[in-house]
Amino acid sequence: MEEVIIIPLGTVSPYPTLTNNCPGFLVKYKDTKILLDCGSGITKYLNFPNDLNNLNVIITHLHKDHYSDISSIQYAAYVYHNLNLLPQKVKVLLPFLPNYLDIVNTKESFCEYEEIINDKTYEIDDLKITFHDNSSHSIPSFMVKIASGKEKMVYTSDIGSINLKDAIEFCRNTDLLICESSLLKKDNPACNYHLTAYEAALIAREAQVKKLVLTHFWPEERKENYEKEAKTVFENTIVAEEGQKLLLRR
Repeated sequence: MEEVIIIPLGTVSPYPTLTNNCPGFLVKYKDTKILLDCGSGITKYLNFPNDLNNLNVIITHLHKDHYSDISSIQYAAYVYHNLNLLPQKVKVLLPFLPNYLDIVNTKESFCEYEEIINDKTYEIDDLKITFHDNSSHSIPSFMVKIASGKEKMVYTSDIGSINLKDAIEFCRNTDLLICESSLLKKDNPACNYHLTAYEAALIAREAQVKKLVLTHFWPEERKENYEKEAKTVFENTIVAEEGQKLLLRR
């Protein structure tokens, strides 16, 4: 069986640092590549033009920390196509909200665009991709489930704490859960649009997932503090690090 490889390209928000980029995860399967979000700085981890071939970009929601590097992908695809090095357009899936036109209306691009529809399942190669809006972020934001046979992973993107039961159901029995954990309990967060590491671990425990990967960290906070908080609830937890390799397996 072909392995599904997941490589974190960006793990912090709302801005990149010297060592960490804004959100992005590259999924590799056979000759197919799926980029889950493309925040500031992530393209420095991509191998152009090779990674543009058979590339599918998923923009989970239209906050700039999750899509700002799409312009680099669009223009790179345009240049390499003109050099006869990229025969097939990069496919971009995104919510068709009013400001999506700011992304798609560019002439110097070699991409095609498709709307993300809530709870619809798409097929990329023989992977099944399902999107679900948890309705807990400040704008529509889609969780992404990728299934390869019996194995499945979920990338939550940005979700909040006001609809945890729904998130638990979408993540149930997931082999690998990549979950946002922007906040820590010690900060007494008043924001309902993001999760603490503790709440991310609650989802993992109640959904009976196999492994939890925390991401979407505040740049000034030490990552080990997120891991420590989550492990009080769910032991099989790690923090996402740029460039590491994760495997989807039971």
